[in-house]
Amino acid sequence: MVVPINTYDARRLLRGLMNAPIAPGKYSHFINAGTDHILDALDHNYFRGELAEGLGCFKYLEGDYGSGKTQFIHSLAQRAGEQDVVTAIVTVGAECPFNSPVAIFRAIMESFQAPLQEQLDGNDGKGLEVLIDAWIHRRIRELGAEPGNDVPELVQRRIEHQIGGLWRGAPDPQMASALAALSQRLLKLACGAANSVSDSEIISWVRGDNARSSFLRSVSLFEPARDDNAFRRLKTVVAFLRTRMAYKGFLVAFDEGTRTSSFRRGSVKQKQAIENLLTMINQNAEGEFGGVMFLYAATPDFRSEVISTYRALQDRIGSKAFSRGSPMVPLINIEEANSREVIYDIGKKLLSVFGQAHDYQWDQDTQLANMHAIVAAQEELLYETPKPRFFVYQCCRFLHQQLQNENHISAEQASDFVNNNEPPLEEVDA
Repeated sequence: MVVPINTYDARRLLRGLMNAPIAPGKYSHFINAGTDHILDALDHNYFRGELAEGLGCFKYLEGDYGSGKTQFIHSLAQRAGEQDVVTAIVTVGAECPFNSPVAIFRAIMESFQAPLQEQLDGNDGKGLEVLIDAWIHRRIRELGAEPGNDVPELVQRRIEHQIGGLWRGAPDPQMASALAALSQRLLKLACGAANSVSDSEIISWVRGDNARSSFLRSVSLFEPARDDNAFRRLKTVVAFLRTRMAYKGFLVAFDEGTRTSSFRRGSVKQKQAIENLLTMINQNAEGEFGGVMFLYAATPDFRSEVISTYRALQDRIGSKAFSRGSPMVPLINIEEANSREVIYDIGKKLLSVFGQAHDYQWDQDTQLANMHAIVAAQEELLYETPKPRFFVYQCCRFLHQQLQNENHISAEQASDFVNNNEPPLEEVDA
């Protein structure tokens, strides 16, 4: 159940939507519509079930440009965070080419975000070190103390015992040692110790940067992250967070959108990218990651033009899409969740957000009639029901105008507005 948006968040959400026609990040669930049945199923079966048992899964999210893939991912991340599941949302593109395992590893390390309760407690940054630090602060409080100079020695020792100790059989022993050392250091900082240069060095190393120093050598961290050790290090991080810090599970989502530069047909890079995706799917299915939902989002042409040429990947995604009768299949086709009724539902949620942000009471009958006129004009222009992104962009601008002078518009006025307020084209990686 979505908690009503407050005035501060409503204003921030609208500021983002007015500036760019893209999903509003962590605020996406406030205006999401049409996919609750999918979110409910994933929440029930995975976030409240299988992930906590150490079982993993893979989901492939398909939808055209502007159909709401990114909004769905952020709404799913909200559900995950509510169930103490760690999230990482990664944009595939120039900074994270999918043909590079080490680039994938780095992107996940810097995208980790703590579950919702820890975000509400002020730990709303991103990065592996932020996640560990958030857990340490929570654990100190669970043991009856407050972070700072007065943390009792007994509390410190209990936490040290939980995060330290010998770890036999770690997928990557160096990463296991680094995580223990980083956690011990963050504990000291939470108990009043001063920062040092070595703190940033070990954080950089753990995040996968090409970090080398005398301090890192002194704690036996000789090898930076590389393509041949990146996935082992990711498994080590996941296992550490699950076993030492008792995080229930992980949602790692890759949002490709229209950025297909990593998958040029038939190229060496494309083949490596597919191999990387298959590695995550297969090893996760075999339990090597443990409690991870990997999700990959792309446009339909990726499946028709790329996946169709790789039998192994095609078999793992399948052709049967999510439905109420088949909630566990890998393929989720978000296009099937879009309709005129869904667009109207999004519009009603935008009305509510605008009202909250501006302390304004709309004439509901007037605005619902206006919304129908806008959608009809959009359908006339596009020859189809508008995608959520197109509708949200124009609806926000229309409601902003209506705040100044709320009135009923004619079909002709709606058509003029739609034709004079086309969204800007999004830059796409070459």
